[in-house]
Amino acid sequence: MKELQVKDKAVLKELDLNSEIPLTQLAKKTKISKDQAKYRIDNLIKTWVIKKFVTQIDPTKLGYSVYKLFFKFENLTETKEKELIEWLMKNEFVYWIAQCRGRWDMNIAIFAENVQHFNNIFSAFFNKFGKFISEQDFNITLKVGAMNKKWLYEEKGISREVKVWGENPEKIILDNIDIKILRIIANNSRESYVNIASKLKTTTRKVIYRIKELEKKKIILGYSISVDYEILKKQFFKSAMYFNNLNDKTKKRIEEYCKNRPSINYFIFCLGRWPLEIEFIVKDNKEFFDEMESFKKNFPEMKSYDLMMFSKEYKFDWMPMCYKVEK
Repeated sequence: MKELQVKDKAVLKELDLNSEIPLTQLAKKTKISKDQAKYRIDNLIKTWVIKKFVTQIDPTKLGYSVYKLFFKFENLTETKEKELIEWLMKNEFVYWIAQCRGRWDMNIAIFAENVQHFNNIFSAFFNKFGKFISEQDFNITLKVGAMNKKWLYEEKGISREVKVWGENPEKIILDNIDIKILRIIANNSRESYVNIASKLKTTTRKVIYRIKELEKKKIILGYSISVDYEILKKQFFKSAMYFNNLNDKTKKRIEEYCKNRPSINYFIFCLGRWPLEIEFIVKDNKEFFDEMESFKKNFPEMKSYDLMMFSKEYKFDWMPMCYKVEK
């Protein structure tokens, strides 16, 4: 458990809004020295508050759809569970793995180029571990809204910019250099242009130009951080919500509502048994249920929900095959 100092929160706020911010700008915005800014970042990494510096990438611009799988297990020993997680970790198209409590035991998400690609991945998993699955469900992600972590610094007046992807999928053809750059920075947005250029045997100027072009094309949506919720004394909940009728007008209202609730990190519209998932970062169970009561009052169209509390997040990558720089 960690009690953050005021300056730590200030640093985290700026990194959450833009994790590639140069040290000189970070120092200026937080009113500390450049050396202090570097020290605080290093210490936040050392104490596991910051897990990684994230480049937010729109996978639909790379030709991928997102399929989410939910599992309830039976007769799964600790040894087999470890083997199962290791299998998922090694699969380059599994981008999210989380252990949970509540309706399901595990939630994973997969990048797939089409239904057949998804089926190939799922079939390989099922052939190896299917005998331990008592229940399963899946859905297809249609639209995701990711918001800055206002719950982290609890300040008034900080805008809640929503990074949206999936709404208008279109595959943009990229060359190998662009793909390699994305794989390098996906989990380390603070990687220097000089180091990237060295890895790719090109010039710093070309790296900067290509990253700016990826931003213009909205392939790169922004830069943020991944943090350890347990260390920050927070709990991570997902609510899978059922509606009688979730029309476009209600969806717009939900987006605005989420934007104004600091505890909400993500909203996800999906195609499956339920049409909406909302992810909350809260201090305890009571705060989560209070949030759900508030949502129900504002959206009586919601008829019920399933809750999941994520006890451990094993993997969260914004792009397939991160770090694998191809020859």
